[in-house]
Amino acid sequence: MDHDFAKIALTSKLAAYLRLLSDIPHATEIAELVRARAALETFLRPHHLTPEDLHAYAPILEARYKSTSAMVQRLHPRQILELGAGLSPRGLNLTSDPNVFYVETDFPEIIDEKRTLLTTLQRKHRHPPRHNLRLAAANALDRAQLQAAATHFKSSQRLLIVHESLLPYLSASETEQLARNIHELLGQYGGAWITPDFSLKSDAELLNEPQQLFRRVFTEATDRTLYNNAFDSIEHLREYYRGLGFQVEVYNQLYLAPDLVSSQRLKLPPALLDDMRPRLRLWSLKRLA
Repeated sequence: MDHDFAKIALTSKLAAYLRLLSDIPHATEIAELVRARAALETFLRPHHLTPEDLHAYAPILEARYKSTSAMVQRLHPRQILELGAGLSPRGLNLTSDPNVFYVETDFPEIIDEKRTLLTTLQRKHRHPPRHNLRLAAANALDRAQLQAAATHFKSSQRLLIVHESLLPYLSASETEQLARNIHELLGQYGGAWITPDFSLKSDAELLNEPQQLFRRVFTEATDRTLYNNAFDSIEHLREYYRGLGFQVEVYNQLYLAPDLVSSQRLKLPPALLDDMRPRLRLWSLKRLA
């Protein structure tokens, strides 16, 4: 994966901006601290767009975040590894439970920004440092870096690996390498892999106008095209990952997270969410014996 920090930082701030329209804890503070709106305005201005033009995508990011977190909590893990965590507040929010040990990984520049961000939030709220939340600079495609990040965990406890909005950056070969790295970790610890990132080719054919707009912006920002790694069907996806040693289960994000505050705040028509519903999937993968 080409490492262009400016592009990665921009997409992280795009997600941060859209999350502030939800009620996700700390989302508004994070968006303000990293000046997410200003960064997005600068990028969109040459395209004659404003951040408001992307608001219809806010419920999708809210559903992805909330459903992933809901599945994590349903599984009651003691150890969690988040790949490509970016500016997400999930680690901060879940480690309010002292029984959860959480490691976030990303590129070094992102980790440095996240460490500063967490320090600022801790001082603002007068919270003691979260010793059960660790940040580790690691490329998820680099086996050695990922193994180093995992040394924080206890081998006697199962591991939950999560990521959100990571796969769209990856080529087919990179996606396979990621799966092999995760398969190895789950072989060492047991546990599961949770992500909303997989997509089907039919999803791309049903995009509404706001989603098509977001797709164009994403491609411009990252030089990566969404749905490049889309599968023909759910069974095609299951067969592919079975070949890599995984059993795949699929859930609907809105079943796990039915209340989307952003759609209410934006007064989006219910039909828009109904159109999105079939494509909002969350995937759970376990290592085959």
